[in-house]
Amino acid sequence: MTESLLTEKLKQHDPAAFSYVYDTCFPAISAWIQQNSGTREDAADIFQEAMIVLVTRLQQPDFTLTSAVKTYLFSVARNTWLKQLRDTPRIVTADIPETACITEPDIRNYSLLLRRWLQRITGHCQRILKALFFYRVPVQTLMQQMGWKNKHTSDNQKYKCLQQLRKASRQDPG
Repeated sequence: MTESLLTEKLKQHDPAAFSYVYDTCFPAISAWIQQNSGTREDAADIFQEAMIVLVTRLQQPDFTLTSAVKTYLFSVARNTWLKQLRDTPRIVTADIPETACITEPDIRNYSLLLRRWLQRITGHCQRILKALFFYRVPVQTLMQQMGWKNKHTSDNQKYKCLQQLRKASRQDPG
């Protein structure tokens, strides 16, 4: 079926055209949504929304479809799904065991352990990690204080310092 014939049949709400579009377009859209944190049900909902957008737009006299129907539908579905991901926070609902609760003595012990680990890393890294995590200094401010040229340098420094801290924690697990 040619693109122009397909768009005409969609304008006329021809069931055969809708079936054709579903058969040719839904698998790719469904696969993409499932690869991007969605389910088949999410894909079906998004596909339906994309179809509504397409048919509504085709009914407008000033609208001209300049791409293939499959391309247009995929683009609408992709944008709709990405917007839904942005707007809907996904919360992991795993059961948290009661032993996961941290008690006051645990916090004190962890604090002492963290101080021991910090003493094992370089002074330079101590200043960076304390500024970022304890004093919550913005990266931009820290970049100026440390004389770093760009964010990439600050990210590298942060990574190297965290690696030092991880190494110290492995050597002294507490």
